[in-house]
Amino acid sequence: MKEEKGFTLLEVAIASVITMLGLVFLATLFTLAMSANRLTKQHTATTALAQQKLEDLMARERNDPLLTVGGGLDNSSKQAGYYDQIYVDDVGVITTTIPSGQVANYRRYWMIENDPGGLANAVLISVKVVALQTARQARNNEQYNEQTTLTTVRSW
Repeated sequence: MKEEKGFTLLEVAIASVITMLGLVFLATLFTLAMSANRLTKQHTATTALAQQKLEDLMARERNDPLLTVGGGLDNSSKQAGYYDQIYVDDVGVITTTIPSGQVANYRRYWMIENDPGGLANAVLISVKVVALQTARQARNNEQYNEQTTLTTVRSW
């Protein structure tokens, strides 16, 4: 009997199954990586937009009307002059003027409060930015919007 060389049909089938399982696993990893990338991008954007507004408010003079006590940090408590909507285009240009036919990407709220410690020369400034496009779903299958809230004390 002569010695045969090569692969049997069974060996080829097993190798194919192993390769297919590896490819399915890789496809799952790519999907997970894309989701994590979008979530990280939104978290970075909400933090940067909150920081931008916080820096703007910190640079204002003491008697500036934007530092008047008021505002709110969500849609139900917002007050005129203490929130805006933000549009970020494909190249990263940030504007509070929403172009025709487009929708806002983020909503930004801020609130000015008297210092809770009772200091007369200080205010508490809070800024919250909410992504309007969901990056993931919460565990109970509800939509989850990435949001960031930054708070600081401003004193004179």
